[in-house]
Amino acid sequence: MSAYAPFLNFVSGIVQQAIFIFFAIGAVFTLAAGLLLVFGSQTAFRISERMNRWVSTRAAIRPLEEFRNVSRPLYRMHRLVGALICAGALYSLIVLGMPSGESAIVKSLSGIGPARFSAWLSESLRYVLLAGNVGALLFGLVFIVRPSALKSLEAWADRRISERTAIKPLEKMRMSADQFVRRHPRAVGVLVILGSLYVIANLSYALLR
Repeated sequence: MSAYAPFLNFVSGIVQQAIFIFFAIGAVFTLAAGLLLVFGSQTAFRISERMNRWVSTRAAIRPLEEFRNVSRPLYRMHRLVGALICAGALYSLIVLGMPSGESAIVKSLSGIGPARFSAWLSESLRYVLLAGNVGALLFGLVFIVRPSALKSLEAWADRRISERTAIKPLEKMRMSADQFVRRHPRAVGVLVILGSLYVIANLSYALLR
């Protein structure tokens, strides 16, 4: 761990500076927006109308919704694919069954919480991986011998879940916040100014400390 300490300190310094600059720039822009709401609300509203752009996530993820069938090449090479699955599952079972594999999982999760919790988590993860690889081994054997027996499983796994349908309610425009600001521009502007001044004061204190 000590060998990576200089690099981690370097990365931590860069991240801290980036966060500091991000909050500083954001506070300055927020202060300007609050002042504009107090002393020139109509100008602020015109700028807001120009900046309002409707970005449809449903259109962006449409290519991801297209169905792509890979079952034909897999079934044509079912023996090779099944053998590769069995080989990977057997290798994982051997590694997980050896004491070195168990100790590697325990070591990788040793820093997560108390010792009892990390031990329980590593043991549970090991059992889950063992069960999953046993299932993969059985799947590979069936895929080698009789792939048609997996048709029902394939039909169940090939169910289409549309993300565009799920996020459709999120695509509706809700202008309640804009309407509230238009009704109370000065009050909102004062709150924004106070919040941005608080952030600037804290950043200045952290910088000069």
